[in-house]
Amino acid sequence: MFIIASEQTRELDRLQKYLNKLSQPYRVFVTNLETDLDQQTESLATFFTQKDAASKIGKPLFFNDLAVPELWECWTLGITTYLFDGEERRANVVLREDILSRTVDRVEWFGQGEEIVSIDVYNRYGWRSKQSLLTESGQPYLDIYLNRQQEEVLLHFVSQGTFLLQTPKGRDRLYANKKELQRAVLEQVLPEDEAVLLMDKSLLDVVKEIPKERLAYCASNAHDLDEIKEQVSQILLVEDGLLREKKAGITVLSGLVDVEQESFQPEAMVMTASQEVEGLSSLVHQFPQVTFHIAALTAMGPKLTDLATRPNVRLYPGISPDKYEDLLSSCSIYLDCNQGEEVWSSSLHALENGQVLFGLKSTVHQEAYKNLSTITDTVEEMKQQLDTLLQHPETHKELVREQARILKLPEKEALEELFKRLEGGTA
Repeated sequence: MFIIASEQTRELDRLQKYLNKLSQPYRVFVTNLETDLDQQTESLATFFTQKDAASKIGKPLFFNDLAVPELWECWTLGITTYLFDGEERRANVVLREDILSRTVDRVEWFGQGEEIVSIDVYNRYGWRSKQSLLTESGQPYLDIYLNRQQEEVLLHFVSQGTFLLQTPKGRDRLYANKKELQRAVLEQVLPEDEAVLLMDKSLLDVVKEIPKERLAYCASNAHDLDEIKEQVSQILLVEDGLLREKKAGITVLSGLVDVEQESFQPEAMVMTASQEVEGLSSLVHQFPQVTFHIAALTAMGPKLTDLATRPNVRLYPGISPDKYEDLLSSCSIYLDCNQGEEVWSSSLHALENGQVLFGLKSTVHQEAYKNLSTITDTVEEMKQQLDTLLQHPETHKELVREQARILKLPEKEALEELFKRLEGGTA
């Protein structure tokens, strides 16, 4: 499978997750200039700068290993890190997201008066992959993309929008704009005998030479797809939730669960935008053997923060996407009991991760959930259902299968057959 996307997005992450569940090998090409990509992913920049396999071997650069002039030092105060020449600060060192690892994301070099004049970007393999030169107003006027040997390979003249490719043999090539560069690269990377999964409809004209039978378009929802349907063999939905009716040429991936890979843990989660979570306090007190993970995108109200004193409660105000994914994979119970709008289609993501849905008919966020045996009229009935599962954890997989059957979630075998036809050009 060859995936083409405009950038790394949640939709792309979800598509990769589904393909992994189906044991489908794939490569990813993003049509931006990102240089910090995993081994399965390539971009317009890395196509030129990371051609050899050794370019994608290594680990992030530890801040003390930065190459600096003799007698310069790397100082750190908490999470603030900078380069010091003995008299004054010469650069900020910005650390990667995992702050505790103290590895380098970029170095912001100072001119006079600590005004940033250039930025060096480091990738996950520990080497400088990009340098940006800035104007007095702090905007980049030249981006330089480097290979592992620190040779300047691709220059982007930002204000003009042009690109200059510098080759070892001196046969430099100028591209008038990003679209021209994009087309030239895609003509070289498009596979001849693989299925292509397209996530950017603006590139439909670029892939028009690909046989329709090997071409699928990945969409986040089922709206405004009629024109696209004529140009591809399948449309794959990665974020649209539960379709009320089957549609020809449209296949839903969201909701795919690999039941046999799931095991039960007494861990429950709820993702909420409101402090009004029906029955939560009662559940916390009645089931001390269950750890309740309560997550929100923002700060939490007192009805939730007051639960922090309970030993079986964990609160995640302002939860990060990575932590959210961790909870989805580690919990076996999802509480769809919160008032207000749903956050991030979290109940559907819980289903995909083999969680059993518990909730009230008055609070569930999908009408179809009301058909599940674990969705009840009252909190007391919900407690009884939860107690039954805790007393008989071996029923977990059967409940997950029941959810998939009642909600008509995607079937693994059917999707495996679909991708087999796509790869064979018979879809």
